[in-house]
Order: sequence, then C-alpha cells, then structure tokens
Amino acid sequence: MAQSRLERIGTIFTRVQSLLKSGAVKWEDKPIWYDVYEAFPPKNEPRYDRVAPNIEISDIFYKEDIIRAKFQKEFGNNLRFNIARNDTQSHTQRFISIYQDLEKTGVSGNELWEKALEDFNKENTSFQLKSQLKDEKTSAKETTIKELPPTENVKSNVDLSKIFE
Repeated sequence: MAQSRLERIGTIFTRVQSLLKSGAVKWEDKPIWYDVYEAFPPKNEPRYDRVAPNIEISDIFYKEDIIRAKFQKEFGNNLRFNIARNDTQSHTQRFISIYQDLEKTGVSGNELWEKALEDFNKENTSFQLKSQLKDEKTSAKETTIKELPPTENVKSNVDLSKIFE
C-alpha cells in the first residue's frame, strides 16, 4: 500500500502509517499532523470515492457589506493603503465606522451616505473623496488626471556589452 502514490489505494494517513510500520520512515520523522489525526480521526474517512454531501450552502452577508461594496465601487481605484502599518484602519473600514455611527444617531437614506462622506472628508485632510460614478442627472462627474511632465530624450552611459561579460 505504501509503495503506490495513487490516492485510490488509501488515504494519506494509511500510507504514512504503513511507512512508519515498515520502517521506511522513522517515528521521530513522522509528520506533525500524524498524532493529531490519530487522536482525532475524522467522522468520515477522506476517500476519493466518497460522494460529497448535498448540503445547501447559504450566502453569508453582513450589513456593512453593502456599504463596503458601494464605497469600493465609487472610490476603490483612488484609495491607497499601507498594509505594513497595522496601527491604522483602511479607508473603507474607517468610512464604514463613520457610516454606522451616523446610522445610530438616526440619519437615514441617501442623506446618511452624503453625511458620512462629508464627515470622512473632514477627518482626512490628506485627500478628498470624489465620486467617479455616473450620476442619474448628469453624464459623469469630472475626474482630474495629473499630467506627467514631458520626458526628455536622455541618453544613458550604460554599455550593454559590458553587462554580459
């Protein structure tokens, strides 16, 4: 059994067990998961020919997912976040917390979104969020693109033949 690499011949556990019994693998070199699997075997053995149970998987949505989706749709391309700093919240998470705080005060509807956006912009002085989505009334809100300065033809002093020597 341990000689075959086919998953049909046995489970990984039974193959490792056979290797341990035969001495091909020393007991001190056994995998970390072996003792845990032996102590707590699964209810149903994980075999290739086992039929998957027909269980309906329900969608998991949280209330703030709708806010997050709308925020990312409108402002997602403009946001930059440094994941190396773990002492700050992302812009999306900060906006959601402002939105939820305003929701608790009783503000509702589209006014809630606008007020949360206004408060978020007051809080962040480094940049201001502006929508990029099409309005129902206008064709599109203006977006500004910074133009790069024209590049000059600069010749470098690098000789490619010297690089490959």
